[in-house]
Order: sequence, then C-alpha cells, then structure tokens
Amino acid sequence: MLEEILRRLSLDDAVRTSALAKHWRYRWAECPGLKLVFVAEDPPAAVDAVLAGYTCNVSHAQLEVAPESNGKVDGWIRTLAAKGVRYLVLCFIPAFSLILPTVPASLFSCRELTSLLLKSCVFPALPSSSDGFPNLLALQLDDVNFGENGEMTAEALIAMSPLLRSLGIMFPSIDADDEGNYSEWTIRAPNLKILRICAWEDYGWQLDDLPLIEEACIHLEGSELPRILPGLTRVENLSVEITGDTILERLPYFMNLKYLSFHTLFTKSSTLLSMFCVLRNAPNVEGLHITVLHEDEESIEMNMELPNAQGIVGLFSRLKYFCLKGSMGHTNELQFIKFLMSKATVLEEIEISVHNDSSRSIEVVSNELSQYKKASPQTGIIVNRYVSLIAHCIYLLDH
Repeated sequence: MLEEILRRLSLDDAVRTSALAKHWRYRWAECPGLKLVFVAEDPPAAVDAVLAGYTCNVSHAQLEVAPESNGKVDGWIRTLAAKGVRYLVLCFIPAFSLILPTVPASLFSCRELTSLLLKSCVFPALPSSSDGFPNLLALQLDDVNFGENGEMTAEALIAMSPLLRSLGIMFPSIDADDEGNYSEWTIRAPNLKILRICAWEDYGWQLDDLPLIEEACIHLEGSELPRILPGLTRVENLSVEITGDTILERLPYFMNLKYLSFHTLFTKSSTLLSMFCVLRNAPNVEGLHITVLHEDEESIEMNMELPNAQGIVGLFSRLKYFCLKGSMGHTNELQFIKFLMSKATVLEEIEISVHNDSSRSIEVVSNELSQYKKASPQTGIIVNRYVSLIAHCIYLLDH
C-alpha cells in the first residue's frame, strides 16, 4: 500500500515522506517503479544523493540538465546503468553560447534500455566495442547533432537496435563534408512500427524495407519524398508534408493506408499534383486530413478534371471523413472540396476550419459548400473557425 502511494507522488514529495513518521523513513529508496524525474533547478548534490540512495533497479529516469551540470552527466549515467535503467530521458538546456553538449559515451553501458529520448545534444561516436542497445524498443532524437560522418553513426545506431519499434528523428543536424554534401545512409529496422522524421535539410537518408511499419509522419523537403515513401508501402496511418516543386509521379501503391494526412500548399500546382499522385495510389483511404500551409504567393488555379484525364479510377471511393484545417478560401481549396464531394460515394462527414485571414467568411464558405453536388447524400458538413495551436495556448493562458 505504501509503495503504491509513493509511486503516485512526484519524486520530491516521495523523498519528503521520510519526515512523516519512522515507518516512512527512506521507504522511497526501496520502492520499485518509482519515477526518478529531475528538473534543471535541482541541485546536482541532490541528484547525486537520490541516485546513490535509491536501492532498486531504475525503471524510469528523466534528467533535465542545466549547462552548469553538464559535467555531472557521465557519473549520473554510470549510476543509472548500474541500476539497470530501462526508460531514460536526457534533455539538455542550451547554454547562451548555443553550443550543444556531447552525451558521454557511458550511455552505451545502459544495455537494459527499452526507451531512450535525447534532446539538444551531440550524439557520441559509437565505441568500437559497443553492440548498441539490444533491448531498445523506442528511440526519440530531438535537436540532436551527429557531428562529422554522423550519417554512419545514425545508421549504425539504428541497425544495432534490432528490436526497435518506434523511431523519431526531429530536426537533427549532421555536419556536411567540405563540399557541403551528405553521404547516403539507410534506416534499417525490421521491427519498426512507428516512424517520425522532421528536418529542414536533406541529409541523404533513405529507408530499407520496413515490413512491420504501421504509422509514419514524414515532414521533409519535397525532393526527399520519392526516396522515402517507397519504404512505407505497408503503413496504415501516414502524415506527409508536401511543399516542394518535385511532383511525386512514380510512387508505389499504399494498399494498407486507411488514414492520410497532408500538410501542404494549395497555391502551387506541383503540390496539388503530388497530392493526387499519393491519393491515386492509396485506394483504401477512409480518413483524409489536410492542413493548409500559407505562403505569400498568388494562387494558381487548377482544373480539377485533371485527375480524370490522368486515368484515376475509384478516387475517394472508400473515403468516410474529410477535414481541411486553415482554409484561406482560395479557389483551389474550394475546387478540391467540390471535386472530392462529387467522387466520394460513402462520405459521411466533411469538416472545414476557416482561417481568420481567409478571403471568405464562414457563412460564405458554408453556403458555397451546401450547393455542391454530393455523391454521398448522407454527407454532413461542418464549417467552423480555425484555431491554431499557438492561439489556443494563448487563450488558455488568458482564461
């Protein structure tokens, strides 16, 4: 009973229970499953004391590291490794110099890890004697720099985690060669089910066949997509950003794909054509979600009969739900919706969120949509105001 109470408390409160009564004294140190969560404000000496005093194997450790504590991380990792840490989060607070600290190579001694998250740091070179993380199931790398020849480090790290099921690489950086180029490298993860990649640059990555992949979120430059998407043919849920000038013409079929999400521009013919190329090869999509990205460009009108001319048969034939967020009221957006409604024979609901800066009001958009021909008579139409995540957070703070 006491252990269950302790596990529900924050680490600070759990440690403070030692002052309650004699039978509570140091019970936290013998409580299996206690989450060891440290924030940047915690004195390093306090972190030392808790890690040294905790007598159980560590199931969950989370370290937010202030710049002045970077020198302590190696010792903390060694202590956690000795206690068989399984879930580890290392989040480094950037210094004013913006120079990222390097994670100590002692990280590779944490062989029992099943989940690892690293944020705002430089990934260490792989020791020649290391065989990686044999038990790792989830790896999340946020704002991580891989240094020189980092492509090979990343490739080896993933390959040496044979059980990996979830991989996230968010806004990494890899040092280019003297000519500004990156070597090609491959993500090989035969047990991977979830993949998330977001980056500003093309770091030369490509995918090996991922036989168990179920969900993928790929937000990359358009030129990379033809290299990445063929490795994702088995996904059931796919989110992809399409903003580049490269048209995705030669794509494989995504026969398992049920839920598809685009982040894209409606002001470029290349992005519209690329959307249709993906949709053409995903005949079983039931849910389609599009978030409109905005650029200060003139809208290019597109003839929505073009997909017919391209020989797309059965487009939207299984679509049940469609959502368009951030609509600017552009002609291309409305023509796309009109085309979709005329083709989707089992469509049940359309939701359109109109941006504050839209050229058309909610009432005008709603009225126009009500006049479009429906291939599915039961289609319900919802038109509302688009609220961005930032605006929503500001509202919550003000109220």
